[in-house]
Amino acid sequence: MAKFNQYAGVLFDLHGVIADSSQYHLQAWQQLADELGISWTQSLTEQVLGMNRQDAVTTILQAGQQLNRYTAAERVALADHKNQMYLKLISQLSPADVLPGIINFLNELKAQHYGIVLASASVNAPLEIKKMQLTDYFPLIVDPATLTHNKPDPEIYVRAAGLLNLSPTNCIGIEDSKTGLTAVNGAGALSVGVGAATEIATADVKFADTAELTLAGIQQQIEQQD
Repeated sequence: MAKFNQYAGVLFDLHGVIADSSQYHLQAWQQLADELGISWTQSLTEQVLGMNRQDAVTTILQAGQQLNRYTAAERVALADHKNQMYLKLISQLSPADVLPGIINFLNELKAQHYGIVLASASVNAPLEIKKMQLTDYFPLIVDPATLTHNKPDPEIYVRAAGLLNLSPTNCIGIEDSKTGLTAVNGAGALSVGVGAATEIATADVKFADTAELTLAGIQQQIEQQD
């Protein structure tokens, strides 16, 4: 079984772990659907969160039975248009959007000399980190544009560990979704899930809320499993 003292790096997802900016993504996707005359449904909400831009455009067009109306190039343009709407929405992001307990946890990691990396699938992650005034904590950010595969593939977490010159087995990965946790587990890192029990069932260590995240809390759950 894993020992707590083997961990030297902590790898963070962004949306749902550091900030809840998924609301802005949903608003932008809904605006796009409205422009296309496609009615928004709960099913679309559940599907597009966590998807990359192009897959989400395809899903929305399929829902409105409009996929055949657009060429591949036009679908790329729709994804870019959505991103411009999203960037307008997140211009209001501020330190107030950082989820409870995260600053304290980041300060604890820095004080204990843990390596910290952001492993987000969002190409806008550096901008969001800057707007929340967290840049000092995240000098290391994986560039998703350089990846061959998106989550749930483990590539992003393998790359994040590599930025610290560590093996993923010496890192802790923090996620809030099934997709993200599949990526962490696939990389061989210790998976910490934050959020609804159904979403984080596959995590090695589980917290209902970001406010509960502490090194002591992680250590306690690991040692209870021994």
